[in-house]
This record gives sequence, structure tokens and C-alpha cells, in this order.
Amino acid sequence: MLDAIPAAPAGDFFAPSEAPATQHHTAQFSGRAGEYFGIWFVNLLLSIITLGIYSAWAKVRTERYFYANTSLAGATFEYLASPIAILKGRLIAYAVVIALGLSSRFSPGLYLLLIVGVGAMMPALITWSLRFRARNSAWRGLTFRFDNGAPEAYGPFMLWAWISGLTASLLYPAMKRRQHEFVVEGHRYGVKRFRFLGTTGQYYGPYLVVAGTMVGGLILLGVVTAMLSDSGLVGKQALGAGMAFGLLAFYLVFFALIIMMRVRYTNLMWNYTRLGEHRFASTLRVRDLLWIYASNLVAVLFTVGLAAPWAMVRLARYRAEHFTLIASGELDEFVAASESRAGAAGAELVDALDAGMDFGL
Repeated sequence: MLDAIPAAPAGDFFAPSEAPATQHHTAQFSGRAGEYFGIWFVNLLLSIITLGIYSAWAKVRTERYFYANTSLAGATFEYLASPIAILKGRLIAYAVVIALGLSSRFSPGLYLLLIVGVGAMMPALITWSLRFRARNSAWRGLTFRFDNGAPEAYGPFMLWAWISGLTASLLYPAMKRRQHEFVVEGHRYGVKRFRFLGTTGQYYGPYLVVAGTMVGGLILLGVVTAMLSDSGLVGKQALGAGMAFGLLAFYLVFFALIIMMRVRYTNLMWNYTRLGEHRFASTLRVRDLLWIYASNLVAVLFTVGLAAPWAMVRLARYRAEHFTLIASGELDEFVAASESRAGAAGAELVDALDAGMDFGL
């Protein structure tokens, strides 16, 4: 039966005309600091006047501005969340935060129970936060989805966190890879699911650099301090000042190393993410972000916060310019799939507790 099928010439399998065209689409951010300053200032003023109630509308206006000014392959993003849904979630979130504050002062036993309860709920809250943001984010008229269940989050976000702690962070890279896998592969765009191809070994490179530098820095600081103390050549006041300067330098280096690991891990996550035949490239650079963070901080401090819009726009533009969609074939192949709307409480509680779960998807 196979003999009845005409054999194709060997070269046809590699014919350039049959290979899907590959196109590089770099994201662009068109927002301007002066334009966003007006939105930011009105948001701040109305949030103060309404004792924080308007903050839900402020968040929607901010998100819609940044989404609408971010484009990829000629299409901008959309933020679809309702301010009322965010307000409901925010009220629940801050009720928990207020309960934590009051119980810490008047009822240590209740405070402990609340802390344990919030900690036990954190993987579920992360899941709901991801689901809410994905459901309310759209590109080319299609919304994203996150359909991993809350129980599935307890492995990467609780069990692996315990394992990392018990091994003195030696398995931290394995934990981060597992978390990235959970986040990436839980997302869909239309009917296409994202895939993650990263390996644990790739996550150990940045970790070893950071851990080695930190350990080496502590050893060097201790040796220099001991030598100066034993030599008697330096007075106690000078030695104390030197130790304070050394500790300050260590913390600055520590901050830089944390930024470095976060940048490297963000690049790894995106560079090994696939959507169908399409892939992504993240080219964030550590030295660039260190300069942006440091100069943004100085500008915000010296302007008593008025430079915050400029700092946000600047960072958004840099991130967009270093993100690329490498499309293999047409982008119109995806079809939207219907799904029920998720609630906002999980997302707002994570924000309120400052969990720092910025996955960037």
C-alpha cells in the first residue's frame, strides 16, 4: 500500500518554500512621561480624597494606559478588568491586612493563626492572581487564560519552598524552574497552550555566581576586619567606620546580585517559552537595569515622588525594547476559547501583602 504513494524527491522536504517564514517582532512602548503624569496625578489626588476607594479605578486607568501603549507585531494589548471587581477584591485584601495589624498588637495568638492561614493560602492566592490577570489581558482581540488549579500550586510554591529552605537554598534554582514551568504552562492564548523547555541546570549558572560572590564577600569582609583589628594600626572608631562602610558596600553588592539573578531568570523563562511554533527572546541586561533602578530612585527621591511617572514610563520602554516575539508562520492561527471570568480577590490580596510575585506574563 505504501508503494502506491508517489515518492517525493528528498530535497522537497527541505525546500525553502515549504518552511514557515520566521519574523522577529520587537515590542514597542509609545507612552510619554508628560502624558502619563496627568493620569498619575489625578489618580493620586482622587485616591486621597476618597480615602483610597478610587484606587481601584486608578489601577484600571494605569493598567489600561500601559497596556494600550505597548504593542507587539503591530497590535496593542488591552486590559479588560472592571474597577468594581478590583474594588471588591481590594476591600477583602485590606480587611485581612487590617486584621493582621490589629491582632499583632492586641492578640498574638490570633495574629499567629492569621499568619499561618495567609501563608497556607498563598499558593492559591498566586493562582487566582494569575488567573485574574490573564483573563483580563487581551492581544489581537483574544484574551489569555490561566487554567492551572490552586491545588497544583502547592507543589512549586510551598513544597519546593520548604525543600529549598531545608537545603540552605541549594535547591533554589530547581524551585524557580518548577515555578516558572507552572506559570508558563498554565497559560493559554486562545486554544494554544504555552510550553516551557527550560532545564534545572540552566538555572544554576546565575545562582552559583550570586552565591559564590556573596560567600566570598563575607569571607573577605571578615578577614580584613580581623586583620585590621589584630594589627592595632587602626583605632576603634576608624575600625567601626570601616566596618560600617564594608557592610554598606556588601548590601549594595547584595542588591545588585539579586537584580542580576532576577534578570537572568526572567531571560531564561522567556527564552525557553514556546507558543505553538512561536518563541520569544528576552535580552534584558543587568548593567542597564541597575542604572535604570539607581537613577530612577535618585530622581524620585529628589523630586519628592513627582518623577515616579517618568521612572515608570522609562522602565516600561526599556522592557518592551528588549522583548521579541519570533513568529514562525502566521499569527492569526489562534482561536479564542470561552472561559468563565475569575474573581479579583486573589490578585488584590497578593498586592496588598506585597508578595512580589511579578511573573511578567
